[in-house]
Amino acid sequence: MKHPVVFLVQVFAWLMLFGVIAATWAGVTYPNGRAKAYSSEFSKIHPMCMHRVLIDQRYEESANLQICHAEFKRYPIVVEKFNSELGSKALIRVSTTKQSKNGDEWVVGYSFAEKDVEQTGPFLINLFTRSPDQTELSSLAGVSRLVEGNMLTAHFVEGFGDRCQGGYVELMGMAGRKEIALSQASTLYALLNPKGQLLKREEDTVLTTFPDWEAGNPISDAPTECVGRLIGVYDHVSGTTSVTAIAVDYDALLRQSRNATEACIADAIVRAKDEGAFKSGIFAIYGLDHWNDVLHYVHKRCGINQKFNPLNHGI
Repeated sequence: MKHPVVFLVQVFAWLMLFGVIAATWAGVTYPNGRAKAYSSEFSKIHPMCMHRVLIDQRYEESANLQICHAEFKRYPIVVEKFNSELGSKALIRVSTTKQSKNGDEWVVGYSFAEKDVEQTGPFLINLFTRSPDQTELSSLAGVSRLVEGNMLTAHFVEGFGDRCQGGYVELMGMAGRKEIALSQASTLYALLNPKGQLLKREEDTVLTTFPDWEAGNPISDAPTECVGRLIGVYDHVSGTTSVTAIAVDYDALLRQSRNATEACIADAIVRAKDEGAFKSGIFAIYGLDHWNDVLHYVHKRCGINQKFNPLNHGI
């Protein structure tokens, strides 16, 4: 008869083995080719396959996942859970690292709402690519996975902002049948001139609130200087966007003032009446009418000799 302790250890080992086999998803492998076990939160779509259907035009916006996963089986992935910048929405980030011919490392990944963990049918993602120089381009995208045939299809991809210049895109959910709510990181310049900034395309004309204040001089528009977020909606049928609210990080705003003009603007925003604004984590959230009043106060204090276009005249 086996010793009781030895017997319990053996039973526990068998249970662990059964659990690993049950959790193993055959479509993903270790770098050496063995199947890797993940929990139920594990993503079924490799980041390189997402990148292929959304960015690589050679694949005509669709790919067979069985073939694609076999091609990238030696690119291990990282799966992380995190909370959104605004509110406490549960998100999942999936990423992988690849090397260029000269040895530089690139990170390719995407994030999506935890409720879409099964990744079946259509769902929304934030696609991102981080280059060796730390440039990180971020986009809103829609894809769908057809279980029968294991096909991944791209529906749209919008915006390629770099970090604080409209990057770090986060999904907030559906605001209507056609509208997708989202937020994106913002520089001080974009907070002052939010018209046309949401998921903006390079060919779009940006309508400025302060036409004489050019981005970067004297107002910061650097991709490393985030001071808030733009909140809005994207209509995936018409392809249009609209800003609906402004989120400001007071601490970052005050810390990152580089010159007298930016210091004046930061002080004016913080001192402006904040009745009607509400807090979400580190951010103060303003509706457009309220933000227009704040900008008018900023203009009076810091831009008295410059033209001012109220937000409600075009946003």
